[in-house]
Amino acid sequence: MAILFNNAGGNQDGWLDALSQLLPHIPIHVFPYANLDEIEYAVVWNHPPGDLQRYPNLRAILNLGAGTDYLEVDDQLPKVPVVRLVDPVVDINMAHYVLYWTMHFRCSYESYRSKQLNKDWSRFQTPQVTDFRVSVLGLGLIGRFIAEYLARSGFSTRGWNRSAKSIENVETHVGKSGLNEMLAETDVLINCLPLKADTKEFIGQQVFNAMPNGGYFINVSRGGVVNDKELVAALDSKQLTASALDTFSVEPLPEQSPYWTHPSVFVTPHISGATYANTTAKIVADNILRLEKGEQPFPIYPQFKY
Repeated sequence: MAILFNNAGGNQDGWLDALSQLLPHIPIHVFPYANLDEIEYAVVWNHPPGDLQRYPNLRAILNLGAGTDYLEVDDQLPKVPVVRLVDPVVDINMAHYVLYWTMHFRCSYESYRSKQLNKDWSRFQTPQVTDFRVSVLGLGLIGRFIAEYLARSGFSTRGWNRSAKSIENVETHVGKSGLNEMLAETDVLINCLPLKADTKEFIGQQVFNAMPNGGYFINVSRGGVVNDKELVAALDSKQLTASALDTFSVEPLPEQSPYWTHPSVFVTPHISGATYANTTAKIVADNILRLEKGEQPFPIYPQFKY
């Protein structure tokens, strides 16, 4: 029995050290690894499509991030449990990221920097926090947490999901009519939708035009959910005032992307949901130990049937 490990593009050594300490009795092999029969658990992120079906004794796939889109497009994925990574530290980091940019946009903090350089003491009119309307697209585990966090921070908070949800202190909407109702009362739109076939480029001109003029957009989910050309057009036309983008359809963000130099775009390199080996490795190890005891890991991603 052994673990296959692949944190593609991320911190390998920190994870390996942490997992080795927590699971000293289980060998851990970094991908690629030749002895396929040994592997019973795959602890992976952005793993190559088609590879996981090569391990005949694989019992579970443990994802090293919240997103599972790279697994969803793998049509050769073996029929074993796919266990998502749910780490409260990651949730808090993402909520803090969204809260920061929501506050930034509400208070026009960027413009005060320019005023400082010009020794200008004048102030902007700032809406009360309860009058600043934030809306979350997608109320899964992370979207729900972010919506609750914003509501507790005093913002007028709304959320939309394809299926009905009920969240305390959050006005929830469902369906096409519910989406348009929510967008019409949105100052800041936050994308928490997963990337799937029916959400690819879901956020574009139609969504932005349904918002009041001068709104803002924050993306902490997958970049492929956004139509890049239509987002740039909305910013150029001033339909949107500004956008904070942490995820992109191609990462690292290509040098030729207009986002790099657009005056109304704030780019961060996919940092909002950063994972930390010292907290997340314990969650992964605990799930492997559950599986070893014949218990259910948490949470199994429901879309993957096995």
